[in-house]
Amino acid sequence: MKKRIVLGGILIMMVLLPLMAASGSNGTWSAGVNIGTGAQSAAQYRINEDLDIIMGIGVDFFSDAIYGDVVANYKVTEFNIDKAKFDVTVGGGALIGFYNSDVELSVVAPAGITYRFDEDVIPLDVYLRVGPAIRIIKGYQTDLIGIYSYIGAMYRF
Repeated sequence: MKKRIVLGGILIMMVLLPLMAASGSNGTWSAGVNIGTGAQSAAQYRINEDLDIIMGIGVDFFSDAIYGDVVANYKVTEFNIDKAKFDVTVGGGALIGFYNSDVELSVVAPAGITYRFDEDVIPLDVYLRVGPAIRIIKGYQTDLIGIYSYIGAMYRF
């Protein structure tokens, strides 16, 4: 049942994101994957050059669980290595997990590094985000603080 929910979420994102991207809104949409302690189908809405919102739904590798998160990321600075430009971000959001009969809710605060490929090469962002997860409702895990981390890639529409 849980796998069907995740697959349904992925299919909804695959259909809705291109439709919303084509609507001509001021922001831009992206779709991709996040890999960390689980695998996640993710979507990103870039509000402007400094602010984006990433949302995802996925499955945990270590337990029979599905989880979802929503995180707002803000670009605080940037740096270059040769001609490659990297953004440094900080963010905040929420993570909810469904572990059999347990529900877990955490507040997350990741910091990250993003590399945006040039639009002429491929419209792709790759990133790494790491930060604490403070459990508000303890479910599967009983400790107060955990780690929120993943590597991801987003294709820009």
